[in-house]
Amino acid sequence: MNKQEKDGILSHILDIPTPLKTVKMAPRNVFERVLIFLRIMNPKYEMLYLRGLKMSTNYTLTAFANGLSTESNKDGNVEQTFEIVHENTYQMAAYLATAIQNKKTPAPKYLINTIADEFTNTELKAAIEEVYRRLDVQSFFGCMELAGKLSLM
Repeated sequence: MNKQEKDGILSHILDIPTPLKTVKMAPRNVFERVLIFLRIMNPKYEMLYLRGLKMSTNYTLTAFANGLSTESNKDGNVEQTFEIVHENTYQMAAYLATAIQNKKTPAPKYLINTIADEFTNTELKAAIEEVYRRLDVQSFFGCMELAGKLSLM
C-alpha cells in the first residue's frame, strides 16, 4: 500500500473533503449568460470538492449505477462500444454532479454541464472511481435491511 492509498483511506475515515478540480462554472441562467457575453460580469471559477456521501446521496447514486446502459442495438463491436459510451457519458457527469452536491434534490443542470465541459476523460474516470470508493454500499444496504426488519415487527 503506497502513501497515496493510505492518505485516501485516512481522508475517507476522517471525512476530509477531497478537492477534485478548479472549473469555470457554466452560467446558471440566460441573464447570467448575457452578462458574461457583454463582459459586465466575469465567469466564475470554483474548486469542486467531494465530501462524505449522505444516505440519500447513496440511494441516488445506486439508482444511477443501475440505470447505466450496458447493451446496444448496433451491429459490430466498435459501433456497440461507441453507442454505450455515448449514452453513458452525460450520465457519468450527472453521477459526479450528484456526488458533489450531496443533497436529496437533483443536481443542477449548470453543474452537470460544467463537469461535462471541463473534465477530461481521465479526470472524469478518476473522479468517478473516487465517488465509487466513497459509496458505502454495505452500510446503505445494512440500513435498508434494518428498516425492513423494523417494518415487519
